[in-house]
Parts: sequence; C-alpha cells; structure tokens
Amino acid sequence: MFFRTFILLLALPIVAQAGLFQRDVDFSNYDVPLYTQIVDHIKAKVSARLGEGSNTRERYFIIPFAYEDRGNHPEFSHSFISVIRVLADNKQPKLTPGLKLRRYRNREFEAFTISWLPHDFLSNPHLCVFDGAGSRIIPERNNCPVSTGRNFTLAETIKLAVDAKNAVAMWGPYEIKKAGFDLAVKRKRLLDGGTIKYRADDRLYRKDKVAISCFHAIAGLDELFPNGGLFGTGFKMWGFNGTARVLIEYTEKARNKGLLLEPVDVKRDRYGFVYAPTGNGHVPYDPLKNASAYQR
Repeated sequence: MFFRTFILLLALPIVAQAGLFQRDVDFSNYDVPLYTQIVDHIKAKVSARLGEGSNTRERYFIIPFAYEDRGNHPEFSHSFISVIRVLADNKQPKLTPGLKLRRYRNREFEAFTISWLPHDFLSNPHLCVFDGAGSRIIPERNNCPVSTGRNFTLAETIKLAVDAKNAVAMWGPYEIKKAGFDLAVKRKRLLDGGTIKYRADDRLYRKDKVAISCFHAIAGLDELFPNGGLFGTGFKMWGFNGTARVLIEYTEKARNKGLLLEPVDVKRDRYGFVYAPTGNGHVPYDPLKNASAYQR
C-alpha cells in the first residue's frame, strides 16, 4: 500500500503536466475569434474602470501580454504590450501623430501595441534564439543572426499565437500617468524608425543600440537597454515569465517615479486564453488558473 501511494504521488506532477487534470476553462466564447475575445475583454475592463459618468480627464492604460507553448520554449514565446489613451468627453484634445482615433460606446481613444519581432515573422515564424554549444551562457557563441525588426499590431501578434496554438496571457489593464503613455509612444517611434534591429538574444547588441529582443522592447520604458537577471537575460525569462518580469520592473522602477498608478500582482492579475480543438473538449495545454478557450 505504501509503495502504491508513493508511486501515485510521484506520478501526479507528470499527470498534471500532461494536462489530464484540467482546470475549469470557459468555453462560452469558443466560437468567437481569439482577437475579438481579447479586444472585447480589454474594452469591458477599461469601460468598467471609467464608469458610466462623464469622463472629465484623459486616462491612460497598459495591457501587458505574453504567449508560450507547452514547455515554454523561447523560440515559441513572446512578450508584448498594448497602450491606450482614453480622451476626455466633450473636449478637443491634441491627438497623437501617427495614431488612429477610435470610438467605443461614445468614447474616443487611441491605442497601439509594442510587439517587436523579425520583420518577416508572419511568413517565416521560425525564431533563432540560441544556436551554438554553450550559447545560453556565453553570448559570443550564439550564431543567430541579427534581423531587421518590425513592430507588429495586436491583431498580427494574436494571429501568430493562434497559428501556433499557444496559450496567451494578459494582465491589467493598469492605469498609468500621461508621462508613461508618452514614454511608450517614444519607444514605438524609436522601433518604427528603423535604426534598431531585432535579436532574441540581445546581450551583445542592446548596449550599443544595435538590436533588442521583444522582452527589452517593452521593458524599461524609461531606459532603452536595461540588463536583466542571470546571464543578462534571466533564467527562462521569456513567455509568461518574461512579461511577469517586466511587470515587476514596472512596479519597482516606473511606479517609484509615479508612472504606474496601481499595485501589480503578477499571479492574481493574470487572465488567459488556451487552444482547444473542440468545444468543451480536451485542452492540450492550460498553464492558467483563469482562461477562456479558443479555436483556430
């Protein structure tokens, strides 16, 4: 009996990893495209924050994201962030050049996403992260090339996640000050300017402003090339872990400067979306406590 119990306890983590013990997943929007699910979720959350009354001042929000595959392989993981400016009601504001004015429930807003990837990633989604013996520890041994980068839209980025059947996580929305919004716009323009390239392992390139990763494109909006963690990149600092690390940095750095206006709990604030091949069926990979299902 002791031996059977021991074997059962030993097998539980393996069974959980295999996805045989499924958490409750919401299938109520299964037939809705994932991008639409995410946009509707953001709109509902921001609208709730604004309330039903008149919005007498501009409000600014960030929504951090990540996606990853089973096993959290770096070549199938990504960190990105959306930024929103909600305009005050019944005023004529100065609009942000280059951003489209949008409307939702009689309110006007601007929004953009920072999602930094190789320029041809939609047609060639094969990311080189570490190539070479010992390259994870010694950056000089990494043979991955530097690529021309491009800032992808939220719709394009979610399509990449759907095509790979990845789990997608989002945090927030978190309210920020105007100064935080301005820093994000500045970062977007820097990336769109064409002077910065992309490299997943950017340890040898970000200091000289040659190339950065998706992680560093959204990390440290108040400083262009921050270092982070073990070996300058962090241990498995990609996917959900990468964006969580960015949020911790925002809390420890940006919030101390008054940019982030509310506390962050990287575990409790996280909500996500997981792929399911059939409605109300088996979910191959569910690393989230709260998730909705999507189909390709």
